[in-house]
Amino acid sequence: MANISFFQNRLGRTDGVSLEVDKWRKILQDKLGHKVWYCSGNDDCPDNYNIPELYAMHPMTWKILRNGTVALEDYRNEHELEQEIYNHADVIESKLLKFIHEEKIDVLIPHNLCSGGYQPAAAIAFHNVIRKTGLPTIIHSHDFYFEDSGEVNPTCQTVSSIYERYFPPKLPNVQHVVINHIAQQRLKELKNIDSTVVPNVFDFEQSSWISDEYNRNFRQEFHIGKDDIVFLQATRILDRKGIEMAIDVVSELNKNSRRRLLSGSLTTAGGHFHSDSKIILLCSGIVETIGISGNYWGKLLKHAERKGVDIRYIGNRVKHSREIGADGKKIYSLWDCYVFADFVTYPSTWEGWGNQFIEAVFAKLPVLLFEYPVWGSDIRDAGFNVVSLGDKISEINKDGLVQVPAVTVCAAADQIVDIISDSAKKIKIVEHNFTIGKRLFSLDVLESIICDLLRSSRCHQAIQII
Repeated sequence: MANISFFQNRLGRTDGVSLEVDKWRKILQDKLGHKVWYCSGNDDCPDNYNIPELYAMHPMTWKILRNGTVALEDYRNEHELEQEIYNHADVIESKLLKFIHEEKIDVLIPHNLCSGGYQPAAAIAFHNVIRKTGLPTIIHSHDFYFEDSGEVNPTCQTVSSIYERYFPPKLPNVQHVVINHIAQQRLKELKNIDSTVVPNVFDFEQSSWISDEYNRNFRQEFHIGKDDIVFLQATRILDRKGIEMAIDVVSELNKNSRRRLLSGSLTTAGGHFHSDSKIILLCSGIVETIGISGNYWGKLLKHAERKGVDIRYIGNRVKHSREIGADGKKIYSLWDCYVFADFVTYPSTWEGWGNQFIEAVFAKLPVLLFEYPVWGSDIRDAGFNVVSLGDKISEINKDGLVQVPAVTVCAAADQIVDIISDSAKKIKIVEHNFTIGKRLFSLDVLESIICDLLRSSRCHQAIQII
């Protein structure tokens, strides 16, 4: 048995990285018998070793992030910023080494701390720790600073040079894992680093998510009637999620001609849509305020108001797991949201893979989707049946919100009407998608890849797989 530690800015949340780490832990700990540690910057994750400086919202980490990727305004020059970054890296390095020594960690698995560009100090610290300890390391990169997501833009040459050298580290005891083939190709072209593609997967053997004693009042809590139709946007809320496109489609569905066609349609809650029913876009993810995403939610609210769309945010009542909040109100799990949704919206313009998509497949819900690049390279050929918004942005308005052609939006709305109003068609689509997901993106697929990684020459001395 080996001691294996995952490292991240935050863990135990509903974001894609946290959810993927949970799946890896399930394989490594529950199936292969290793001891798994979580080490991150947030202190609200049970059994987590906390290093506050890893958290993006730590005062110094946040200051460096804003000055390094948005605007250099708190330092007289970039030399001062550089000094602060390296001093902060020393603090993180010291705390990492203390944790690794105390808990006798055998294998390191940093997630996105050495790739996305948000944490220059942490990337430097990990480079030094990996080099000094010589421990086998799997760098799991969900996003890279050089990808087209547009989330980070270095403000000066200092930050650019740190990205070039440390994102990700190229060291002999490191194996690199990416989550799509586009990233694999770019990493090889730009850094001459070989990597293994590990897609997002899901536990298709678990029990179906259902209405139970805890979540039965979910719709009531958020003032949603049983006759209302709920479109679930389960992603984080930041620019590249393209949520404005979901607003545009819901706006079309609200037109009288389509509402008439939806009349009598069965909702997930067991009601029937009628003239007074609402069509609601329900957002359950974290509102991000880092990078360029600072005012995105505000822009969405204005866009929804202009379009007459009922958009609701419930992210403050949704977490990784169920609990009772400080105010005595129920906190629901992300999975509870799927139980009471009728459709899932996934109009992202960029995704590393697609966690919320595969969750919707497991939940047996139909999906509205913009065909982001990785969908085209890694997922489309699997044969999933989705309502598509195409793969081309026609316009970016003055608020930075993206649009696809009106004819595409209308066609998507018409397809959604056909699916919601025809229960047999809906069942056929979601069962088809579930079958594909279980065959191609299950935990068995992940276990096979992880075992290959652990059998490698870089890991075999630290880990013995029985």
